[in-house]
Amino acid sequence: MTALAQRSADSTTAGAEPRDPRTWEAAVRRVVRADRAELVDGSRDQRHRLVTTGVRHGALQTAPGVGGGCDLSARPLVDLLVPALRARWEADAAAAHGALVDGADDASVLAEVMARFTGAARGRTLWVAPFSSRVGEGPALGVLATDSPLAVLALQDRADTGVAAMARVDAGEPWTALVHSVRLPLVDEHCHALRDDVAWPAGPRWCGELRGGAEVWTCGSPAVVSGLPWRAVDR
Repeated sequence: MTALAQRSADSTTAGAEPRDPRTWEAAVRRVVRADRAELVDGSRDQRHRLVTTGVRHGALQTAPGVGGGCDLSARPLVDLLVPALRARWEADAAAAHGALVDGADDASVLAEVMARFTGAARGRTLWVAPFSSRVGEGPALGVLATDSPLAVLALQDRADTGVAAMARVDAGEPWTALVHSVRLPLVDEHCHALRDDVAWPAGPRWCGELRGGAEVWTCGSPAVVSGLPWRAVDR
């Protein structure tokens, strides 16, 4: 069962175009092969858990003057990044769209997706985040599937995530499908360890669009989620 289906197994999906979000999520999971999937429900408790995970891995810090036991869930990601990563985040976000494959047909982009993303999330959790954007340059509504907790935090700084957005998708509103992977699997196809996780996992950057931008696949730095110049797509 997908993360979206676990949340709303009784919802109707008849007539969803071009793809039901739960079917889409299942297809993404078959490609990236993450160990597990978790719905981003928009709760403060879940965001706090994501932040504390980032602190534990060395990517985030408690804010100056704030004790380590304080709830940091209300603070924006940029305030929590360790100084060594803040400049890198800003540079990666600014360059996020630089690797977009322009003018390629869907078949060519899909071939690249399969080559680059197959098994990309082995050993990681796939976070599935329905979102409603709070900024004008992005799609009003979408679902992000990412193996980066930092990408989830970046999304939440510009969008409302959780069940309210998912209800709009289920109601038939146009939505954009976004897939992101750091593209650094932790294990191979035989579950043998490949690498230890690091504070800033980020493989080579690439971005491709399918169906006229209704579906976007991107890999590399988690900052691409905040840097991509998303646009609304009427499905």
